[in-house]
Amino acid sequence: MSHSPADPFNAFAVGRDEGFDGAVMHQYLGTSVTDHRGLIELPALAVLFDDLGGYRFYFQDPSASSLQSRLTMSMLARPSIDERLQATADLRMSSHEYGTTVVEITGTDGRVLCSGLARNVRVGRAQNTDAGSASATPQGLNDLPAVGGPPADATGREVIDEIRRGAPIGPIAELLGGSISAADDDGLSYTTETAPWMGNMMGTMHGGVIGAVVAQGCSFGAQHYTRAGQQYQIIDFTVAFLRSPAVDGRRIHTRVTPVKLGRRLSVFDADLRDDDGTLLAHATADVRFDV
Repeated sequence: MSHSPADPFNAFAVGRDEGFDGAVMHQYLGTSVTDHRGLIELPALAVLFDDLGGYRFYFQDPSASSLQSRLTMSMLARPSIDERLQATADLRMSSHEYGTTVVEITGTDGRVLCSGLARNVRVGRAQNTDAGSASATPQGLNDLPAVGGPPADATGREVIDEIRRGAPIGPIAELLGGSISAADDDGLSYTTETAPWMGNMMGTMHGGVIGAVVAQGCSFGAQHYTRAGQQYQIIDFTVAFLRSPAVDGRRIHTRVTPVKLGRRLSVFDADLRDDDGTLLAHATADVRFDV
């Protein structure tokens, strides 16, 4: 793809206004963050949600590094491809060590698209002050052709099989360096090749990128079980960050398994592991199958 990101903020067109105090950030959507169906799905919002979810807590003591330990995102409305999103944060509970921030993302017309919680925790890791910043919003996320999506009469397994045979995997999956490495009766595996642009201030993978990777794996996992012509949407997603992977080109693998497959609502579990099998993140996703 033509978009070569410098950092997570540039990759997802996430920015903040002058005088930023940790309360408001924004994101310009575009075709470069659409999925294999040509839609904006929850993974595209993960960097915005995660990053703003930590800032109010961070500003309480900027001398100490902090990170997220868990994100919980809920959404029903799906934004349009070319919307400008606004996210607001409210630090509701806080001690020196832990905090909880409420995040709300709204669309161009002010309608609520996504809301949820970010769990903050202070850590003793050194910060890289040369890491990317969200001080400016990049342009160019609409420079890819719109994705047409899979055939309307294809089953989910047919869609996944075609992607594995070379059909378009979608711009956001390409951005994340992802591929579907396995698909069977028990679930699906989504493999991501890490890259330096995915890093945070501490030199490991940005939490929002981890969230986007795992949520994208859940999206493919849900697609795998759809009936012919059936649509789906992730409406609830919770991810616990257990260890931050390095961003030096090594691969990480999201294994998605169904917990319950329902006519209206299905539930999936997802584990993110490295090549050695170390558990990096654990997630659950509730997916509408009656869209």
